[in-house]
Amino acid sequence: MFQIDKTLKDRYQIIDILGQGGIATTYAATDLETDETVAIKVMSLRRAQDWKAIELFEREAKILAQLNHPCIPKYLDYFQIDSDRDREFYIVQSLAPGTPLSVLIDRGWQPEVAEVEQIAAQILAILAYLHHLNPPVIHRDLKPQNLIKSLDGKISLVDFGAVQDTYHQTVTGGSTVVGTYGYMAPEQFRGQAFLSTDLYGLGTTLLFLLTRSDPSNLPQKQLKINFRSTLKLPPKFADWLDRMLEPTVEQRFTTAAEALAVLQGMQKLPPPVANNRPRKPKDSPIRLIADETTLTINIPAVKFRTTGSQQLCSIAAISNFILAIAIYLILTASFSIEPLRLSVFIIVSCGYTATALWMLAYTIYGNFSRVQLEIAGSKLQLKHWCLGNLVYNSTTNIKNIQLQTDRQKLSILPFDRSRVRIGFADRDNIFAPLVKRLVKSLDGFRFLLPLIKLLEHYRVIGKMEINLVDCEYALALLLTPAENQWLASELSIFLDRALRRQQIYRAALDLAPVDTKLPSDDRVVQ
Repeated sequence: MFQIDKTLKDRYQIIDILGQGGIATTYAATDLETDETVAIKVMSLRRAQDWKAIELFEREAKILAQLNHPCIPKYLDYFQIDSDRDREFYIVQSLAPGTPLSVLIDRGWQPEVAEVEQIAAQILAILAYLHHLNPPVIHRDLKPQNLIKSLDGKISLVDFGAVQDTYHQTVTGGSTVVGTYGYMAPEQFRGQAFLSTDLYGLGTTLLFLLTRSDPSNLPQKQLKINFRSTLKLPPKFADWLDRMLEPTVEQRFTTAAEALAVLQGMQKLPPPVANNRPRKPKDSPIRLIADETTLTINIPAVKFRTTGSQQLCSIAAISNFILAIAIYLILTASFSIEPLRLSVFIIVSCGYTATALWMLAYTIYGNFSRVQLEIAGSKLQLKHWCLGNLVYNSTTNIKNIQLQTDRQKLSILPFDRSRVRIGFADRDNIFAPLVKRLVKSLDGFRFLLPLIKLLEHYRVIGKMEINLVDCEYALALLLTPAENQWLASELSIFLDRALRRQQIYRAALDLAPVDTKLPSDDRVVQ
């Protein structure tokens, strides 16, 4: 701990202690170059419990340097000072004017419901800014001590020591349990954090302002705080606060912008998400990765795993066995049958031959294909590989998507236009116009693309491009009925939340306080 009047880096003179935690201390200091009062957060390497604390401190400095919001103290400097026995790390920020909400409550402040609603709206505007950065920033330690109220009522958010950007969480799989007991969302105890985690922290903070009691002391039922038994609130605000405090992530508001719009009466409270949604089948190899803004589904090659693929394989095997017998009979009898009868037999056999080959190609296409479906922002992209070759790649806007499902089939439609490469001879070919017209009219025959790509690979044919209009994309052979229902449910919920997130955020741009800067509208889609 530093003495008052001590000077750091020949620039910052300590004037007071603002707060002290387990491994860090925050001081008020005077910047001798600008004569302004600043806040300096200091962490000692010797006092740090492990390297994770150092990582969190450095991450806090990096994220603060990227923020630019009037209700977040401005980042000014970061430096280290080495001594014989220790190394100390410093973050310098502008000093937020005012008093922490926790101190105001201790001094006897009793805010009315209307004032609590105004405070909530300010904090939600700050969270909307953080959550719509790229990558989104999650504070993870929202509590009265970290919210500063100035004399004119302006709220500032401080102490980003527990901050988490979603890129770090997704890439590294970070699972550090951080936060403050009583204000932490249930998922934080599992080392997880989502955008709605901060909404839970805000909800518990508002409860503290209304009850003047730590939220952990309030009655609970199945992890949910039962505040209605101790508080009498206006019905609409009580319902809104109830949604903020849902222990399940999916049951809360999707974003801070949505919560703000509902709080200010510009949107209705959305219906709760059903809890009986289908779950992933136990033995399914399908991988679904989702966060607040992105959903990725990887469906591996089915390889006769599903009933549909097994039935198709059986039909194809029988058809091609009969075809083989027919070819054998033609070859052995070609010299003993009259030419006219032989011609008729061959012509009649052509239709069956085409059907058998179609079944064989479709069996290969259906059983040895893998699919990746990704929703990011407002775009849905679907890729399809067969035998290691990318045979389908299409993107469409989620506003256009409809899901059609029955017990055996999940279809995604429509995809506006997809560009598919078809191979032909490099030189002019009299059959090229005919084949091109055939492919345009028979879009369902895209399963032939793997064969065409093999011919192209070995330079039997050349290259050509054709635009195809796709009506739907069916995931029929790739899914079991249980997987079908599960993916249909997950896609429906995610698409609904993504569309609501876009609509609500655009509405929230008009609802924020005048002195609050939200990110531009184009940041809704990342």
